[in-house]
This record gives sequence, structure tokens and C-alpha cells, in this order.
Amino acid sequence: MSTLTSFTTLPAPLRALASVADERYHVYPLISGKRIKKKRWIEAPDSELKATQRWLLDNWLYQLAPTGFAHGFVPGRSILTNAAEHVGRRWVVTADIRDFFPSITAGRIATCLAELELEDADRSAVVQLVTRRGRLPQGAPTSPHLANLVARSLDLRLSGLAQQHDWTYTRYADDLTFSAGSPDSPDSPDSPDSGMPPHELLWAIERIVSDEDFQLAADKTHVMPHHQRQTVTGLVVNRRVALPKPRRRMLRAMLHRLETAGPETLDLRQLQVAQGHLALSKLIDPDGFDLACKHLAELIRNSVAASSPGPAVDSGSAATTKLD
Repeated sequence: MSTLTSFTTLPAPLRALASVADERYHVYPLISGKRIKKKRWIEAPDSELKATQRWLLDNWLYQLAPTGFAHGFVPGRSILTNAAEHVGRRWVVTADIRDFFPSITAGRIATCLAELELEDADRSAVVQLVTRRGRLPQGAPTSPHLANLVARSLDLRLSGLAQQHDWTYTRYADDLTFSAGSPDSPDSPDSPDSGMPPHELLWAIERIVSDEDFQLAADKTHVMPHHQRQTVTGLVVNRRVALPKPRRRMLRAMLHRLETAGPETLDLRQLQVAQGHLALSKLIDPDGFDLACKHLAELIRNSVAASSPGPAVDSGSAATTKLD
């Protein structure tokens, strides 16, 4: 790739901050999951480092583009655009990269930044500003985009494998998705219309992922034929993109409770959860959920006004968040 030349030197205050950047994070565990608890360590930069990382992202790093196969953390793309690529397929195969951000080293970031025409000292300082202890931190605003840049080679190799064998490939952050065939094709994965059989495909995927210095999470690999529910980044894709039935039932129950008992029966957090699901539902079916979204937004505004001052509610943030 050619280098980009529209850059100046790194401002002196940022070079000074780079030398102490590792000390400017608040590290804490994030527990998720209902039945099986999962712990992730969040490394949140302080306000000054976060502002610096945002400046680097907006002014320099966004000049480097991910591949068209990446749908996570890319403007104009979302879990919806990712799932839409795999609607109505005979087979859907999903896999997950283990420890995606932590497995990306400072050296790999430096290789990506070689495309920017920077002095060696400035490039090293930028790497220090966007990594912690030599790895990509979960919690920095620069990490998702940098991960997409590092994964460009992986995307190109996996998409090449997919195209060679009549499969479609996309990636949303650490989620890899492949799909192939028509639901009307023969059931056997070894039939001529199926391209490479799913389990052979997974074997080839694992080799490429390993060769690119990543690892698959063995317990998060799924092969889904069309007669079973096929989900891609939390959305059902058998016939069209849709919310899974359990989430639709939960949303209907919450809305019914609001209508019959009033908003005082739900606390603000529950209202925000409902709003997140509604935002996603509206993204998928704008006409079907527009009125409910407006009604719930009004309830949340009233609830926030009646409670103690707190952070503003982001009404649209859930629309592009991956559903686990």
C-alpha cells in the first residue's frame, strides 16, 4: 500500500504524554452473562489520554480504511448490514476470535502505521499512545479501528477462501460469519451445490486464523443449516433479518407492562434496556416500531427529569451493538 503524505509531526505535548501513557488507564472487570458469567478486563484511558486518542483517530487513523468485509465500528455499517449479507442461505457458519484486542501487539500496530509518513520517533510515540503494556487495550476509542486495520490481511485471506468455494464472508469485530447455498439445495453438505462442506471450511478457516496470529474460540463455533434457527451477530437471518423470538417476547412484555401499570413500575435502567431493544427493532423494522420508540423516549425523559441528575441517555447507542 502507498504511504499517506498529508501529515505533519506529532505535537510536542502528545510526545510527552506517550512516555507515561501506560499509567493513564483505569482497569476494572466487566461481568456479563446470565447463566455463565464471563469476565472481561476494561482498560479505560483517563480524560486527557482519551481526548488524545480521539484526536489521533479523527485526524490520522481514519485516513487508513478497513476492508469492505468489516462491519463492526465502521461508519455506515452495523450488525444489521453484517447480518443482511447472510439472509436466506442453506448454511451459516460462525466463529469467534479469542481475545481479539489483547492478541494485537504494539508491533502489529506499528506495521499498520507504516502507511503514514511519520518520523520513526513520532510513529513509536503514536504506538505508545494507543497501546497499553504492548497490546491493544479494551476501552480505548482507537482500539476498534486499529483492530480492523490489523485484521485487513485476515479479511482478505478469508474472503478469498470464501469466494473460491462459493461462500460469503463478513466480520463484525471478533465474529466471523460465512454462508452459502440456497435453502432449496440438497440437504447434504457434500452435495455439488454446497461448495466446500462446512466442516472442511472450518478447518481451512482455523489454519488461516492461526497463520494470522489469532486463535479461534473453540466453544463459539457454530454450523447452522437452514432448518434450524440461523443467527448472525444476534439477529435471525433464515428468511429476513429479525430479532430472535425471546427478545421480541421480552420487548412486548415490557411495553405491555408500561401501558397497563405505568412507567413508575420500571426503573430507569429497565427503561433504557427497553429503549435499546426498541432502537434495534426500529433499525430492522422502522415502520413497525417508530411510534413505540417515540413513546418510550418520552417516558425516559420524564423519568430522568424526576430523578437525581445523571448522565444523558444515548437513545441510539444500542442500534449498532452486537447482541451476545
